[in-house]
Amino acid sequence: MEETKTDPRVLRTRQLILDAFNALIPNKDIKEITIGDITKRATINRATFYAHYADKYELMEDALSQMFKESLMQKLSCHAELSRATLTGIIVTLCEFHENFSRQCARSYEAMNPYIESKLSRLLKDVFQLLLSQKEDMDDGTARTMSGVMSWIAYGITKDWNREGRKIAPERLAEQAMAALSAAVRQIDGVGLSV
Repeated sequence: MEETKTDPRVLRTRQLILDAFNALIPNKDIKEITIGDITKRATINRATFYAHYADKYELMEDALSQMFKESLMQKLSCHAELSRATLTGIIVTLCEFHENFSRQCARSYEAMNPYIESKLSRLLKDVFQLLLSQKEDMDDGTARTMSGVMSWIAYGITKDWNREGRKIAPERLAEQAMAALSAAVRQIDGVGLSV
């Protein structure tokens, strides 16, 4: 099964499907996009689409998570530990994601929000758990709990920032979020973040 995931033909086909979806989503609401629209644009047949994705919502989750992961990795590439710079990078990336996605896909943004929230919250939790697990005085259970709290704070504050009209710069929002994130960490384990 692992060989299938790295087969260049499979990767190329998945990329064709993702590119087709990304080209359609700015012009159509997610509810209006059909599998036929995607397969026609990707120049594949329906069976090929279903060999890669269960439905358009699974494709959407994949497209969104890929876009977010790429942006986040660019911001965090030089920050391997939990720090002020790392947290700022995460908050700014989330702000950019919400802003770009809501502008490019204005027709689908609200309809897609439940999918976005679920997927990005899981991704953020994994990122925070990885960063927290590197702290020497952090046990796995505490890292899991803290990563869940931190992911919801980071996601929620940036979602509200976008919904309320993006009135402050993402960097300023990150500063405000630091206080909430640091307080949450202290409350959970009595451990302060060095932020």
